[in-house]
Amino acid sequence: MVQLSSHIQGIDSLISSPDPIGVLDGSYAYNYLIEELNIAESRLRILKDQDECFNALKQGPKGDGVAAIVDELPYIELFLSNTNCVFKIVGQEFTKSGWGFAFQRDSPLAVDLSTALLQLSENSDLQKIHDKWLSHRVCSAQVNEVDDNQLSLKSFWGLFLICGTVCFFSLTIFFCRVAWQYQRYSLESEEPEIEDPELARPSGPNTRTSSFKKLIEFVDKKETEVKEMFKRKSSDTKTQASHSSEVQPDSPT
Repeated sequence: MVQLSSHIQGIDSLISSPDPIGVLDGSYAYNYLIEELNIAESRLRILKDQDECFNALKQGPKGDGVAAIVDELPYIELFLSNTNCVFKIVGQEFTKSGWGFAFQRDSPLAVDLSTALLQLSENSDLQKIHDKWLSHRVCSAQVNEVDDNQLSLKSFWGLFLICGTVCFFSLTIFFCRVAWQYQRYSLESEEPEIEDPELARPSGPNTRTSSFKKLIEFVDKKETEVKEMFKRKSSDTKTQASHSSEVQPDSPT
């Protein structure tokens, strides 16, 4: 439990800071902080009642007070219900031991009380009792407060920008490469048909439709198929060139 404007965000930041810590007199948290969390005993200040807790938190570590108070959650909630939204709970809850009722051995009250508590818990009556007596008012300052460590979409705008830029350039390079390969494929496919002038004439919408279909079929082909097709056409062109040079007649003498 800390002030609303405190820099303490949880038990970890409290341990790393040199600020004093408040503990209620008789609470198990005193030994827990020393033995389990290895906090120096000189940092702990024992507080007698709620008034001392309020004054110590209000003064803060710079005013001979404490930076935070560590105690059992029911006591903290009871204290907050009477502070008019001056303080808040920060960090995650950590559990050391539970609460219970002590009875003599073989006492019939133990079974009856356990059954009654179980029924209250199953019917949500236990939560209603908690909300009636311990829940403090929701403060507008706490609701509207934005945690500095909370991540949102704005925190990743740089990452989104980098990913978007990389994807844009990748797609641009891909489409340019596909357009270049298709242009090369079209030129090589039309070479045998140039000899016939009737076939070389454009036929309006039908030509555009057939060209679009060819483009779709070309894009649908795998990269290996396109490379093999270009290699095969290149080898066929070289073969035809060699045959034509061999068939040329000898010049007359």
